[in-house]
Amino acid sequence: MAAMFSETVQTVGVSNRERAVRRFLKNRLAVVGLVVILLFVALAIFAPLIAPYSPLKANFSHAFRAPTASHWLGTDELGRDVLSRVIWGARGSLISGLLIVALGVSVGVPLGLIAGYFGGIIDDLLMRLVDAALAFPGLVLALAMAWILGPSLGHAIIAIGVVTIPQFARITRGQVLEVKSREYVEAARCVGASPIRIMLRHILLNAATPIIVVATLNIGAAILSVAGLSFLGLGPPPPAPTWGSMVQSGSQYLTLAPWISLFPGLAIFMVVLGFNTLGDGLRDVFDPHN
Repeated sequence: MAAMFSETVQTVGVSNRERAVRRFLKNRLAVVGLVVILLFVALAIFAPLIAPYSPLKANFSHAFRAPTASHWLGTDELGRDVLSRVIWGARGSLISGLLIVALGVSVGVPLGLIAGYFGGIIDDLLMRLVDAALAFPGLVLALAMAWILGPSLGHAIIAIGVVTIPQFARITRGQVLEVKSREYVEAARCVGASPIRIMLRHILLNAATPIIVVATLNIGAAILSVAGLSFLGLGPPPPAPTWGSMVQSGSQYLTLAPWISLFPGLAIFMVVLGFNTLGDGLRDVFDPHN
């Protein structure tokens, strides 16, 4: 009997996974988004092997060269290969996006989990702090923090990551309030499970789906925000190859050499769109009404 039950549970689990995969594959935009993301991840990982030139070495005799067989995406105002700089820029952009979301999740999720589970004065205090943070426009707060900390990739990650904390705290709290009154949570309390065990094993695991979806969507938004700070000169200082700084430097030569800004701008567009469509696909997969 036990063997039959175990086999049935395994069959149901496999069936649910297969249905989720099929549902995801039906969303063609989400699949395309995943492929685009994997492509840029591969570029970032293998940048030293793929980039045809050094992203930092200047060659003034090759400045402002249009795309050719030797420089597929042309060269910039210092004669640096745009393709090589776009490839190397993928590494910083993806790492910064992941670290920003990791910072928001690692701080915001515990805050929301504690506030939603314990309620009362703890909930009121934590949520008032979150509301105070949400009262400031996110971009303005990130700009102020990046300006105070100084221009660097690490400071940009911290500035934008802090801005994402309230969003994850709010989402987590809402999910905890919905889940904590369910029967299996009450049963865990009755058998003497500790609050930490209940929060981590019985509540967080069952409330993780919307957090995962929002985190996926926020990676694209974080990459866009880092590019915006770099465009304003608050990202990594030159000559670091970042997409935002490349767009900014090329904006001075749009009539002479539009490719300097065009291709890093397209890279930002493709990555952000990839994460957005992937997030939409995950939302469809996890939606219980589908």
